[in-house]
Amino acid sequence: MKGIYDMTGKKSFWKTAFLILSALLLLNALYLLLFSNYHSGILIVFFLGVFFLVRGLFYERITQLTRRGVFLWLRICVYAGACLTLVFCLFLFFYGQHDTVTYKEDVLIVLGAGVHGERVSAPLACRLDAAFLYAEKNPSALIVVSGGQGPQEDIPEALAMKRYLEAKGLSSSRILMEDASSSTVQNFLYSKALLDTHFEEPYSVAFVTNGFHIYRAEQYALQVGLTPAHLHAALPWYSMPVNYLRECLAVLQVWIFPKKV
Repeated sequence: MKGIYDMTGKKSFWKTAFLILSALLLLNALYLLLFSNYHSGILIVFFLGVFFLVRGLFYERITQLTRRGVFLWLRICVYAGACLTLVFCLFLFFYGQHDTVTYKEDVLIVLGAGVHGERVSAPLACRLDAAFLYAEKNPSALIVVSGGQGPQEDIPEALAMKRYLEAKGLSSSRILMEDASSSTVQNFLYSKALLDTHFEEPYSVAFVTNGFHIYRAEQYALQVGLTPAHLHAALPWYSMPVNYLRECLAVLQVWIFPKKV
């Protein structure tokens, strides 16, 4: 009797855990879909939520089906993939927490993110807040705001970023706008072209972005000929699943299909 009770309790625990996780992921995807610009990360979280919903609703049947044969190997692959994804996310997190700025750089590049109409998104606001604090500690540095105009954006990201920093009290004379880029690699490529007209080489550069983005951004910066220091910005907790899962795929793409600059 005890063994049967333990087994039933274990099944109930995992079924409940899958259903709770599913609800959290689906609510997270719905919230971001309503209050932020759409991107692939929201779709990833939505389908992950659906996966856990199905796993929870049909827990007993799926468990029975995946105990042997090819379905057992499929189950092992799914669990292995989940573990590797978790390890990957932890790598991106800890890599992004280690800042290398000296506060003596000539330039700080702020990498763009989503803008809702003319209002900066929460992740982008975090980047700009970090940039403003950097500017206070390094009053001689120029600040480059980098980002073009994308879908669901009424103005270029760079213009929205410039207005945000000016509203916080940063002098417009210290801000350079790069408003043509549509990707991270273009952020650096076009910002470097802009800086080459303002400085005689060599000049020192740092960039700021959210922690999950530091690793990939650094790879792109190196590709365009910059050797920058980096500064991480905070990230709202509710946008972590979307951004970290999306970033895992983006980094894999960089490794498997590197972009030619």
